[in-house]
Amino acid sequence: MKKTIITIVLAIVALTVQAIDAKLFQSGTAVLKGRILNKPAGEWNTLSVNTFNLFSDEEQTLSIPVAADGSFEGTIPLLHSQSIRVIDMDFMFLAVGDTLEITKDATKVDDEGLVYVGHSTSATINQLWPKLRRQYFGDRKLFVLGMPKAEVPAWKQEMVRLMDTIIADIEADHLPLPVGTSDFVKEVLGASLLAEPFWATMENYRYNMTPEGTLYILNPDTARLDEYYDFLAAREKWLLDNPAMLFRVQNSDNLINRIEYYALIELVYLRSLKTDHPDTQDFQRVLQKVNTQYNLNHVDLMHQIVFSHYAFREDRIDENSSPDDVAATFSAIIPFLNNPIVAKYAVERYRQYVISREGQPLQEVSNSPEGDAIFERIIAPYKGNVLQVHFWGMYCGPCRADMLKERERVEQMKDLPVRFLYICDEKDSPRESTEQWLQKNNIKGEHIYVTHEEWKFLDAKFQFYAPPFSVVFDKQGRQRKGVTLEQLLEE
Repeated sequence: MKKTIITIVLAIVALTVQAIDAKLFQSGTAVLKGRILNKPAGEWNTLSVNTFNLFSDEEQTLSIPVAADGSFEGTIPLLHSQSIRVIDMDFMFLAVGDTLEITKDATKVDDEGLVYVGHSTSATINQLWPKLRRQYFGDRKLFVLGMPKAEVPAWKQEMVRLMDTIIADIEADHLPLPVGTSDFVKEVLGASLLAEPFWATMENYRYNMTPEGTLYILNPDTARLDEYYDFLAAREKWLLDNPAMLFRVQNSDNLINRIEYYALIELVYLRSLKTDHPDTQDFQRVLQKVNTQYNLNHVDLMHQIVFSHYAFREDRIDENSSPDDVAATFSAIIPFLNNPIVAKYAVERYRQYVISREGQPLQEVSNSPEGDAIFERIIAPYKGNVLQVHFWGMYCGPCRADMLKERERVEQMKDLPVRFLYICDEKDSPRESTEQWLQKNNIKGEHIYVTHEEWKFLDAKFQFYAPPFSVVFDKQGRQRKGVTLEQLLEE
């Protein structure tokens, strides 16, 4: 069955992938180089860079060494031209085949003291972006946390007017950009502008209008999404079916995530279905329900990305998942992936899964030997125990909530050969205030503070991008997935 499904899948997309615009969506590498100014001794020894697979909702972290004089240069593999995140700096756009040169003043925080050097396509986009954003939005933040609910409808209409202004300027080629700006740069910056008010409308609704400020699980039956997102239908091709949105300078991953979990959440949870193994007809029914809700007409790019995420969700392709089930789910969504961009990368992701599960098992290779050494040092005192390791931070609300929920379990298992390790970055979670919170809330376990440099190496080792993130190890020190602590204790 699996081979038949794979053959069908590849046959369906064999022709469509040829239509992809090679310049916009080709894979390749780019070079990030530059210098850290005023580099303190022992700090800024490495740069951590996050890249994103927007079609499978996965991040990749890599490290670039920084020399003693502050200079650095690294080659970054890219699925396509995209926004990347350089930790302790900012999001920045990086084009395949390009070189982006930057300088960063280590005495400044975040994007302060960050300068883009030269005239490469990437440098031009990053140089023009803050000026262009300021021309349309001023210095204000479009998302307003804590806005009274009564003010949200009028505020939403203001955001919609901003979107319409940007769309009109893009269509008329009237974006205020220098003469001679290339079409590619215009497309990236135009989509980045449009994404700002769209992202803000979604963020504002989720935090200010949903019952009790619900942050994670949104019930489409009570949230009245159809009323709030009534602006989508008239702007469908710009907001939901616009490939350029994948080039947002300020974090495309964040935008796609909001579209998925805020606007198209019905597709995420397939709430109207009664099965854990939906077929093509099941997906069709859910799609029809969503499009009827919003008065949409197409299986848009964003719909297809959500379906692709559904097929490759981590809980669907863990060690205990059945290859037949994964193949069947992927086969069920293929008829909806008529956008060649999504089809290309979804098939590539499925190929990777097949190789890892049905061919020679892939050996997990860490790209951070420094992270390996740091982690071995951390867990050395606890060898012979089952380990549940949490990477967390005081700034992370979900992290604190998880720790509070886990208190009883930690207490119940205190006499068993299992240890709960809580690792945090002492830069973002100062020891004194963190200890006060831990003691006040009676959070037991092993609490480990690492330096900011060590945290970045651990991020590169485990690819967790941001907390909360957890890993489990058996008594032999092997990382395990899909098993409970109780099962590991019985082995």
